Formats: sequence, C-alpha cells, structure tokens
Amino acid sequence: MDNNNSVLRFEFVPAQDARRRHDGYGAGSLFLDGRPFWFSGSESDPRRFEWTWVDFLEHIAAIWPALVAEQTYPFDWLNKSASHPGEIWMRADYRWASRDEAIADEEEPVLYEFHRRHNLAAGWKGIGLPALVWLRVGNSVWLSPENGMPYRASEQECRNSLQAIGDQLAAAFEGSDNSRVVAAVLAWRLRGATLKASFLELATGFTTSELCLLQGSSSANDYWEVSDKTDWDHVPANENELLAAARMTRGVLPVPAIARVIEKIRKTPPAKTPGLDELGRKAVLHLQQGQAAYAHESGYHLAQWVREQLRVGLQRYVDIEAVLASFNVEVTSLRFDSSHIEAIAFWGLHGPCIMLNDDRAHDSHERKRMTLAHEFCHLLVDRKNALPAAEVLGGAVDQYVERRANAFAAELLLPRESVEQEAKAGNLRLSDLLLMRQKFGVSKTVACAQIYNSRVFEGLQHFEQDYVEGRIARFEAFVQREKIVSEVV
Repeated sequence: MDNNNSVLRFEFVPAQDARRRHDGYGAGSLFLDGRPFWFSGSESDPRRFEWTWVDFLEHIAAIWPALVAEQTYPFDWLNKSASHPGEIWMRADYRWASRDEAIADEEEPVLYEFHRRHNLAAGWKGIGLPALVWLRVGNSVWLSPENGMPYRASEQECRNSLQAIGDQLAAAFEGSDNSRVVAAVLAWRLRGATLKASFLELATGFTTSELCLLQGSSSANDYWEVSDKTDWDHVPANENELLAAARMTRGVLPVPAIARVIEKIRKTPPAKTPGLDELGRKAVLHLQQGQAAYAHESGYHLAQWVREQLRVGLQRYVDIEAVLASFNVEVTSLRFDSSHIEAIAFWGLHGPCIMLNDDRAHDSHERKRMTLAHEFCHLLVDRKNALPAAEVLGGAVDQYVERRANAFAAELLLPRESVEQEAKAGNLRLSDLLLMRQKFGVSKTVACAQIYNSRVFEGLQHFEQDYVEGRIARFEAFVQREKIVSEVV
C-alpha cells in the first residue's frame, strides 16, 4: 500500500463489518526488508493478523515527535558505547553490573521510557509482537529488530511508510463513535502540532530553561534558524547544523561554551565547494557499489579510493590541510572550555567548516592531522545521509559512522599496503616499521593500529605483537567490529 522501495512496508485491510471497523479492527502485517516481521501463519506462508489496529495508531501518534526529532540516547555513556539502538539494554546491563544498584534504579526508568517511545511495537495491547526500535540519525534511521541484525535505512522512505499506514488507519476509522478510536484519529491528525510544540527540546536535548538561557533575547526560531512556515505534518523536522551541534555537545561542553560554538557557526558564511560535492557524490556511489558490512572495512575501502582520486601514491605523505584548502573547506578554531571534544565539522547554511578545539587534550601535529582526516571523511560521505548537518568528534554521535571515519583517517594517512610494502623491503622489525610514522605524519598509536590490521602483524615476534596490542587496546575505534545490514551509506 505504500513505498515498496522502503525497508519498512506495511499492509492493512480494515474490517469489513462496520461496527468492528469503527472499533479499530482490521488485518495487517509489517515487512522488514521484504521479509515478514509482524504476521500470522508461518514465514513461508505469512498472513495478515487481525487485531485492534487502533493500538498502533494511538502509539505512533504519541511517539511521532520522538521518531522524527530525537536523535540521541538519554545518557552520554550510551551515546559513546551503543553502535545502534538494538544494543542499549546490553550496554546498560553491562554498566549496571559494576555499579551501585541506586544508579540502575535511577537510570532504568529513563531508559525504559526512551525505549518505549522508539519501539514501534510498544503500543500493542494483548498481543506479543517483536520489538522494532527506530532511531533517526540525520537522513538515515536505525531499525533494530528484536533478535535480528539492525538496518540502516533512508529516514525519508521509512517515515513515508509509517506516515502512510497512519493515514490509512485514520481514514479507515473515520466516522467512528468509539471514543478511544476518535481520540486516536484526532491525535494522529494533530501530530504536526504536537511535534512543533516539543521539537526544540527533542532536537537539542535541552530543557526549556536551558534553551532560554542559550537563546537570550532572541526568538527561538531566529536563534535556531528554524522556519516558521514549516508544514509540520508532511515534511521532516527542521534539522540544521545549529541544532545538531547543540545536541551533540550537550552534557559534554558547558552551556557558555555551547553558546560560543553556536554563535561561531551562525557567523560562518556558506562556501561553494563544487569539487568536494562532486568527489563526495562519487564516493557515495563507490561505497554503495561495494558495501561493506563492517564500519572499518567501509572506511578502509573509501580511503584507498580517495587516495587514487587524489593521485597520491602509497609511499607519499598526504597533506590533509592542503587537501581541505583545495576543496574550499575552512579550518578554524575556538576555545571549548573542555578537552573532551576534538573538533566540530558543520555544513548546510553555514560552511562546510571544521572547527578545532583550542582546549583539546592532544595538541600534537599528528593528532591534528588525524582529526582533520576524520572530518574529511564525514564531509565526503556523511553530509547527505548519515550525519545531521554537523559532526562532533568526542560528542554524542553515531558510533558506526565514527568508526568508519576513524578507519578512513588511519588508512588515508598511512595505508596498510604501505606497511606491507615496507615489510617486503626487508624492514620486518617493529622498530623499523614504526619509523614510518615520521614519514607519514601519524602517531605511534595510529601506526600500531595499521600494523595490527595489516598482514604484517602475524609475522611479528610475540613480544612485538604484545606491544602493538597493548598500544591500541585502549582505543576501541581501532579494534571493535560491528556488523549491520545497511541500505544507505
């Protein structure tokens, strides 16, 4: 009945009997990536299940603002540990197992409410259907099915599918005299007004009082550059780089520093970047043609291709600052009053621009190069899909794209094949290989990571392997592996 190209596809037929239809009954099913997910019968012979679908209409009307506008988890520790929303309870249980029970008692109800407003199955009453957790990330959405691998799909296509089933249910139940059904239809019709009323709180994570403190004497719409002419019922919420930067830095930077960041973004003019745009368009197509299931594989694959496009040989140093300048990407800096964030990249009505933190913990030339290469990855492939108009290295961000960007940066600056060529030339000792970091301008940790992830590692002596593993063990981005089904880059 709706967008057949979407990962999310609903089918619904209202009850033929008028009384049952007006009481919210009908038969329907949900398909996830073409496979039956909510259904009766068997997978080989799936059938629509008959139930009070007013349950579902009530629920999606109530959680619509969260589905459309809320893009981060309720706790910073989850933002830094969960690769996708299907992991939140595993990560929470791991955290609570080693902490005082009072922490779990305080955090569990908050996490439960978050999970409920993002779980499409949470509204069903009297029937057990598998959970499907939805979390928007920019122009993408995570769909994490119970006991299944998560999907990363187009937010617009999935939102259109969900809106279509909501509209169909509301139309089917129109004219009902059942007070509950009438209330559900009305709530669905008013979902845009509900979204508008709570949008800024959900989109930034700030409370009303915190928003007032940031906005000062400016009106909310002017300060956040949110259009007051939005059709809140039928278009995605007004996402922009100001909202994204605020959301990603909340709880990490002090409020006065966040205000300075937002003001810096507001004052940054838009820049024309046709070269970057074209390279990014080709890069997205390149990734789509050879999609990798793992974040690090995708990052390596992209970095190798970019080196080829830039005509930089395997034994050549990449001047990342010159590369960014050639694409008209401004690199600036600002004091953040915190060392927890390395940099912020933003794009849209302002920029693209990379804003380095003058208070960052590691101020070495090698670390700066890694940070700039990391942000270069986002500017290439994440502006249209994965990220919501800004990226905060060290803030509340999508861990999958962060791991991809880390792998990209390491591979762009020091390719694993370069390490392997060095070993083939006779430099088999770890001490010789680590000298490459000077030639390529990377830290010892990045050099160890590239050695570890290359075919050279197995040929090292045991004490050398122990050193490499110990060096990178603290850096999850270089060793963690997570697999997903990805429909978008």
